[in-house]
Amino acid sequence: MDLHQLQAFDHIVLYNHFSKAARKLEVSQPTISLRIRALEQEVGGPLFERRGNRVFLTELGQTFLPYAQTALRAMTTGVDAARRTREGERGQVRIATLPSLATGFFATALTHFYRQYPHIDVVIHTGHTREICEMLHEHYVDLGFVVGPFFHPEFSPLLHLKEPLALVTYPQHPLTQVEQVTLQDIVNQGSPFFLIDWNVEVKQWQSHLLATSPSSTIEVPPQTAYDLLMRGKGVAFLTRTMVEHELKTGTLVELSVQHMPSFHRESLLIQHHAVAPLPVAINEWLRVFREEARSYCLESR
Repeated sequence: MDLHQLQAFDHIVLYNHFSKAARKLEVSQPTISLRIRALEQEVGGPLFERRGNRVFLTELGQTFLPYAQTALRAMTTGVDAARRTREGERGQVRIATLPSLATGFFATALTHFYRQYPHIDVVIHTGHTREICEMLHEHYVDLGFVVGPFFHPEFSPLLHLKEPLALVTYPQHPLTQVEQVTLQDIVNQGSPFFLIDWNVEVKQWQSHLLATSPSSTIEVPPQTAYDLLMRGKGVAFLTRTMVEHELKTGTLVELSVQHMPSFHRESLLIQHHAVAPLPVAINEWLRVFREEARSYCLESR
């Protein structure tokens, strides 16, 4: 029993005529007759009886009809879903990302992707680099963003992002009134200066700064630092993409500091070797994300 046989049966029921059904299906009458005979062999008896120039369902045909129509709808839907998946109109995209990368342009990219492909399912998980590698290894996700630099023989990089870090605080912070902020001002008047482990370079710089100007500090994750800044507490390095909206609206303020190096947070989008090549839906998501990354002036490849 196949799709063509079910289509022939359904069309004959609809038009009560073999020839009309054959024309609608764009096949010859002998072909449609062969399909019905093969189907009748499957079900064990005749499905139609002739009355003049028209045909009608037998009792066996009436019993078989609702099941045939259900099967036909399921097969037709399945074929259409497979075609859409092949063409990238349907499918599933499963991404694991760092918590600090799950907002900003990442969320905007998801919005643009959903507008273009509303029938593709998207699943987003968050975790740290080791957790994301485990999700990729177990094929729980298709792609994952991890902290860079990153090297692992089981994974291949698809995209490299380099996000500028900005030293930010809330508008009423005393340092916003200082014309020339120094490195010592950050530590001594940060109240407090939040330490965030963005990468080795930033961590070493912060350690050196604290060694020359000891003061109280709090080490927190990026999202915690963001929440504290929004509540009127402290100073912190955050990615510019994470606070772009707040800087534009004046909810947060960027501090200009003398002799401060330019820092970046590096992240890589990686895939497990076992899933190559990527499905069409994932490639389309990657295309949309790349476009969004460029609009935020991130280095990407």
